[in-house]
Amino acid sequence: MNTADGHKLVERVQRGEAEAFNEIVRLFHPPLFRLARRLLRNPEDAQEAVQEAFLAAYQGMGAFEGRASLRTWLLSITFNKAVDRIKKETREHWYISGDLAAPEAPENPGTVENFTDGISNPEQTFQKKEIRESLEKALLEVPAESRAVFELRDVQGLSSKEVADALGITEGTVRVKLHRVRQFLMVAMQNFFSAEG
Repeated sequence: MNTADGHKLVERVQRGEAEAFNEIVRLFHPPLFRLARRLLRNPEDAQEAVQEAFLAAYQGMGAFEGRASLRTWLLSITFNKAVDRIKKETREHWYISGDLAAPEAPENPGTVENFTDGISNPEQTFQKKEIRESLEKALLEVPAESRAVFELRDVQGLSSKEVADALGITEGTVRVKLHRVRQFLMVAMQNFFSAEG
């Protein structure tokens, strides 16, 4: 959906068309849920955060000015709702802007293409499952804001500007955090991307 279409949906909601908001929920639930799930790591908590985000969006629809796309605005609300939940649950050790320790360079990194050749057999399927589980485990060590950058930029394919708008940070910060997450994950996943692993 392009920005103009999103703004038209908002205008319809502002005019009182309930079906327009239902359409917004249908269109944007998947990316919002993926972001909340990445941050909260629990589908039930993620679903609750998304519901809170949609409620807040509905209540704030009259104030939507269209400076960002509807998707970016909804992702921003969802990010904030998820962060609020994390802060509430783990006040003592929560660092939203935490950073990753500088990783050591992998000895012999490969590329993701090594694992996406399109051929599927039981061994490859098992290996892909192992890779996915290891990736998820490694992401647990990444600060939430950096996980959100990774999810939105690398998984959902938003531009650096869209990610920056959604998270309320600069594009430069998006690039730095994304670089650090990728470096961290490459080291954490080194055994999958090395010649012997």
